[in-house]
Amino acid sequence: MLMTKDDLIFLIETGKNLEFDYNGKKYILTYDKTKDGNTDIVFGAMYEQKRYKSLGELWNDARVENHFFKDMLDIL
Repeated sequence: MLMTKDDLIFLIETGKNLEFDYNGKKYILTYDKTKDGNTDIVFGAMYEQKRYKSLGELWNDARVENHFFKDMLDIL
């Protein structure tokens, strides 16, 4: 499956989770409510996830090993 930026935006806007394996590690994209009622995007390798406040923050900062997550969408 080739994923595009639009596919990722759709997943996030609809609150769908994403799981994939890369170099023997499982990566997860999910969501979590904050104490103030906002929703954070949670992404990273299993047990090493990081919280992102927005799609823009995820887009600019999220990494899979030494690669930006956004640059890897076409291999998911």
